[in-house]
Amino acid sequence: MDKVTNTKGDAILEAALHLFATQGYAETNVPSIAKAAQVGVGTVYRYFKNKDSILNHLFQKVLAVFLSEIQEAVDEHADIQAQFSQLFDASAGLMLNYTPELQFMNLNVFNEVLDDDSRAARAKVITYYTDFLQHGQDAHIFVHSSPDVQLVLLYGSVQTMVSFLWAKHRFAKIPPADTRNIRQLKNQLWNALTVERKIFVEEV
Repeated sequence: MDKVTNTKGDAILEAALHLFATQGYAETNVPSIAKAAQVGVGTVYRYFKNKDSILNHLFQKVLAVFLSEIQEAVDEHADIQAQFSQLFDASAGLMLNYTPELQFMNLNVFNEVLDDDSRAARAKVITYYTDFLQHGQDAHIFVHSSPDVQLVLLYGSVQTMVSFLWAKHRFAKIPPADTRNIRQLKNQLWNALTVERKIFVEEV
């Protein structure tokens, strides 16, 4: 990953993050990043090989912060309910305080230009969540199910809430500070993970 240690490099990353989150990776080019960062196109190429390099630098940085915040918040010695509460509250804090960064992450989590380091960073986050869910099943707290299915439920709901908050902030110009919906989501997720109601018959 490229080393960026000065204000011009930071300005390039900040501009790219905003553009990737608002208009998408495919619709963003290096000249538009340079313009938003108020630097020359040549300056961008002095710090980064190409647009892919910028995306991978940002992706790894955002995922590292995301995983670090989650791991620091969750007490491995606490019971499953406490760990779930800690994990969700940390995720909610990230949703509110790093909405553009998480929107960028959500939009690019399966981007085909992710390099090996970015894919490894993604795998670490997925593994952390699936290990937690499997631990909850082993403790007979969570409903027995595929951890992948529960990952879609848990992490997918966080992704969707981030997109919702981002849209409110960007288009309605409303600061995404309404925590009532987030609290409701927390309770509903816990119920979904712990209460088994078989309404639909599974086909063998």
